Amino acid sequence: MEKVRAAATVGWDEAVEFAAEAFIATGVPPEDGRKAAEALVDADLHGTVTHGLKNLRNYVSGLLDGRITPRPTMRDVGGGRAARIISADNGLGHVAGHVGMEQAIELAREYGVGTVFVRDSNHYGASGYWARLPLRHNMIGFAFTTATARVAPWGGREGVVGNNPPAWAVPSRVLEPGADLPAPEAESMFLDIALSVVAGNRLDIYRRRNEPIPAGWALDREGEPTTDAVAANNGGTYAPLGDYKGSGMAILMAAITAFLAGAAFDDQRERMTGTTNHWFAAYDVRQFADPERFAGEVRGLRQRIQHNPPRRGFDHVYAPGDLENDNARRYQREGIPLEQFTLDELDWVAEHTGVRALSRNGPSRQR
Repeated sequence: MEKVRAAATVGWDEAVEFAAEAFIATGVPPEDGRKAAEALVDADLHGTVTHGLKNLRNYVSGLLDGRITPRPTMRDVGGGRAARIISADNGLGHVAGHVGMEQAIELAREYGVGTVFVRDSNHYGASGYWARLPLRHNMIGFAFTTATARVAPWGGREGVVGNNPPAWAVPSRVLEPGADLPAPEAESMFLDIALSVVAGNRLDIYRRRNEPIPAGWALDREGEPTTDAVAANNGGTYAPLGDYKGSGMAILMAAITAFLAGAAFDDQRERMTGTTNHWFAAYDVRQFADPERFAGEVRGLRQRIQHNPPRRGFDHVYAPGDLENDNARRYQREGIPLEQFTLDELDWVAEHTGVRALSRNGPSRQR
């Protein structure tokens, strides 16, 4: 995981409050604004800077100019008993994510497994946040989203599917009903990955730094490897993770999500906003196994992975989620590091929404 080139740090509470006030200033209801802000800042807290506060300006500008609906009417539009379909009515993806996963959790509580497909939505940030929500209910979580068609089928030159990221999270501790679960204390095993070599927003970070991207990340419009982030975005594509494996997974998972939701596939979207689809699932552990035993098995597996002798070139072996969990604990104590271009974007948000500028501290002490 690439370290943040921090220009300053911000506190969790201050960052969430700033983002919430910005959303509310655009017309988003206060409760929805707060939920969206927590989902957004959680990405930075875990070190997933590609999906955090750097994107707040995009969401706010979409709300301000009417491309995203601040007060949508999200509704159930079909499905089966344990699997429902929800229309997000072009609302914020971070609000639709809460509606979709909360419904999946309720279905899992009743049926053991709950599945929800959401259509007519927008970018919902990091998939890992939504996969971790069921942990608060001693459940396993899964989340997946579609995206703009920027990945070509293996061997092709034109984008057909998004770099659509799936995420899974399994609990390593059992909570009492109604107990809170702050992110630094979750300690779950989880995986959140783009199905391209890196997330598209990682290329955007390099573009903002005015730096070449590493070889192997992207292809130009002719299908040739490029280290130019601008060329990659000018008719080029993202290199799929694991070659045909990544593009195949992205295609099939997007097909399941879009077609069951009754929505358009990634390359058939008529517009950029209000056409994103999500897939949420929750699994109630207690209906399959004793929760304490299950959590103990997860902890034991994590320890075996961590104690696996590292091969040459590696100092340590990490279990899925270890790096992100370490970030969450450290950033909660020391502050969340933000790069200068993110701070500039947040200043733009403050100026255009009328909210008070986000207070910040000096450069982060990154280790």
